[in-house]
Amino acid sequence: MPPNTSPITTRFSPPRISSHAVLREVLLARLQAARDCRLILINGSAGFGKTTLMAQWRQSLIKDGNSVVWLSLAQEDGVLESFCANLICTLQNAGVPLEDDLLLLIERESLDGLLALASVMINTLARVSTPLYLMIDDFHFATDPRISRLVQLVVDGAPTQLHIVLASRVNANLKLGRLRAMAELCEINATELGFDFNESLAFLKAYLDDGIDMELAHAIHDNTDGWPIGLQLMSISLKANPRKEAKIHRLLPGNSDLRDYLAEDVVDGLPAEIIGFLEKISILRRFNAQLAEHVSQTPQAVDLIASIEAHNLFILPVDMESHQQWYRLHPLFAEFLQQRLAASDVDVSRLHLRAAQWFEQAGMVSEATRHAVLSENLEDLVRLLERKQPSYHSLSHLGQFMRWLDCVPLEQLTQHPKVLLQGAWGCLLTMLTGKAETWIDVLEKSTATKATWGPQIDLVRAAIALQHDDLARCNQLVQGLPERTFTHPFNERMRVCLYINCLVYLGQQQQAWQYLNSPECETLRTSHDELALMIIATTAHGILLRGNVLEASRHLIDVLLLAESNHGRRSVSACTCAVAVAEAHYEMDRIDDVREALSNRLDLLRFAPPSVSISAMISVARVNYLQESSASALTYLAKMAMEFRARGFDRALAHNLTEQVRILLGNGDWRQCESQRAGLDALTHRHCGDTPVAHEISALAALSRARICLARQEPDRALLALDIVEQFASRYSRGKWRVQSNLLRAVALNDLGHQAESAVVLRAVVGESYGLGLVRTLLDEGPSLLALLANLDCRDDPVLDSYRIRLAAAPLNCASTGPASSRAAKDSAAGESSLFTKRELEIISLLEQSMPNKRIAQTLNLSQETIKWNFKNIYTKLGVSSRYEALTALRQRAEQ
Repeated sequence: MPPNTSPITTRFSPPRISSHAVLREVLLARLQAARDCRLILINGSAGFGKTTLMAQWRQSLIKDGNSVVWLSLAQEDGVLESFCANLICTLQNAGVPLEDDLLLLIERESLDGLLALASVMINTLARVSTPLYLMIDDFHFATDPRISRLVQLVVDGAPTQLHIVLASRVNANLKLGRLRAMAELCEINATELGFDFNESLAFLKAYLDDGIDMELAHAIHDNTDGWPIGLQLMSISLKANPRKEAKIHRLLPGNSDLRDYLAEDVVDGLPAEIIGFLEKISILRRFNAQLAEHVSQTPQAVDLIASIEAHNLFILPVDMESHQQWYRLHPLFAEFLQQRLAASDVDVSRLHLRAAQWFEQAGMVSEATRHAVLSENLEDLVRLLERKQPSYHSLSHLGQFMRWLDCVPLEQLTQHPKVLLQGAWGCLLTMLTGKAETWIDVLEKSTATKATWGPQIDLVRAAIALQHDDLARCNQLVQGLPERTFTHPFNERMRVCLYINCLVYLGQQQQAWQYLNSPECETLRTSHDELALMIIATTAHGILLRGNVLEASRHLIDVLLLAESNHGRRSVSACTCAVAVAEAHYEMDRIDDVREALSNRLDLLRFAPPSVSISAMISVARVNYLQESSASALTYLAKMAMEFRARGFDRALAHNLTEQVRILLGNGDWRQCESQRAGLDALTHRHCGDTPVAHEISALAALSRARICLARQEPDRALLALDIVEQFASRYSRGKWRVQSNLLRAVALNDLGHQAESAVVLRAVVGESYGLGLVRTLLDEGPSLLALLANLDCRDDPVLDSYRIRLAAAPLNCASTGPASSRAAKDSAAGESSLFTKRELEIISLLEQSMPNKRIAQTLNLSQETIKWNFKNIYTKLGVSSRYEALTALRQRAEQ
């Protein structure tokens, strides 16, 4: 019988779209491309924004002149009669001429009644002249099987102008095979509904603040896994208490609003069997049906997983090379379930023990050991560690391996040298250098151990020396370990890694590149293991040290993408690569890209080896200077100086003080640099030997001394200091240092009145800088150099002159208003930005460096077709038809 109550008309229009809603451009484009499909399904767990997405598409369809009918279902619409009453009413409101007595057709409770109703609806809808989209939200409430049969009948017989859109938490019970085969079906699932980082950032900017810190944004996105409602709940919590930012990883799992949401909107109403099963498997980071059955002792695990998938209960497929399908639970849902499990009477230790047994039998050592630790059975843990070794594909496993060993007394570990050595590598990976030394010292006390494990111990000692910034000692130990000393791939690759590091930082970057490309390293070059990627990145960073930023950038970006895709954004390899990429981006004046490369990684990089820490510190300080203020940069450098002193990183401290001197001189008073100069002198006296670290500290002190002498109008003394810098740059093949030295030399010669000689030096170094792709190395030397560049005559070389003009016109400091000339340069840049897109400006900057299309495509990670299309747009805007004409036009624009 038809219901006696009147339909609630508010269900016939979508809820108001929040002002904080993110426009789902990618998904809307998919829906728009599928607008001619007969059926569109949007399936996902609670809080994934299905309603918002559908409402946004509705607005777009209406703007295009389409008719859209909306129906939001509620729990009471689960029976056919109520569903049909609301469906007929909303269609009538949209002008579809359906009769009220149609409900009488389904009183017979037979298939004939459904067929009759479907026929009337189809025939009536066929007379609608314009495309009509029937959008039904919360279709999971339609639990009556007869509703699915009715919808199936309407879909199968739908006229071409009818398009049905269903949004549901569970997979609709419809036959979809024929629709898929005919390309009449569009499906969007929970994996696609989750925000990517850019969407999460847009939401956080709308809800919190446009100036939200990128580190914080990445942390929130990672913690919520792009779950929109999770982002919203975390934003509410942060807005109420901004001081919680430091403990962002602890915010959501214990958030009462989140617990209430999951309890009321997700778990409530589920069968007890499913809830109990979910709670037991929540201890697993990933699982398949066989593992879930073994851990939960539930024979019907396959059916339960299928039911969980059908209900879209925050279960996500995992891509693994396996004959079985693997899954994972959304991390926030898993933590919610674990809290419920801990409060139950289930023996959680027993669950972990079963998981450890299954993973060990499957050869998945890392997972087996993790669960053995959590089972709190120390005896089983030691036996497992002795039998199995961690995977070396991902270095993070070594760090975890070391943390597992912390559960075992050291005297017990000394009876297992192989295990202890792997633990030492884990210590080094997490910068627990002192702990690694202690373990190796204990191991060396045994004469038998030294005889058997001597080469492996020396290899660990070499890595310890590198972390202590003792390159000479590291090189000495590595040279005593000839090739093929080690049969284990990890040990051999670690030897290669240390050898490459020694070559790169001892000034033999070309030899390092040749060695990497030798037949001996063929398997390494094609490997995606973390250690292999770090070796390639270190070698590419050597190219950057030589000054060739364009070549280095291309290799580094490729390695970073591989590291992130294979090991994750915060993996050791990705973080290491990101620092070098940030250094290259900074040099090319791509400041926003520097922040993006380093965001959500700085907490890990604080404990990186010296060379990585130095590069990260300089990039962050310079970006802070450009985008915030000199005070911000100096505050950051002062903080890092304290950390470097505490860790005994004197070379890093010397770089820090040198950077402080440069910034303070930029503020216009050399007297402020006295303490930094004294600090550099003290470091020079402390490191007076013939070692790479001593040479570098001496060169840094000389570079700062030269800058201070120029500021004090003592150019002759500056030239003497620059001779020391030049010696270091030549000995260690540091291209950027050589350029810096010659730039300052040109300034000093000009100050001495030797303008002609200054111009010759400057012309040569500008030509070298152009070929290497350097930008910020020149800009960062400040007004004195830029004044010389403005007057340098390069008219005989239009391309070089265009490069010179762009440098001379660049603003000195993005964070300050600056003098009138700087403001004029900004106005000019703004005018150019209004003509060209950001991508076109990037291409123009590379065009001015005479890059071919293929090289530009590689540098920007774009296809050659995209580059050609952008060039056509640039030519059109400039009114030219060739690259040469474009360069000439750009030079003329710069001179205006």
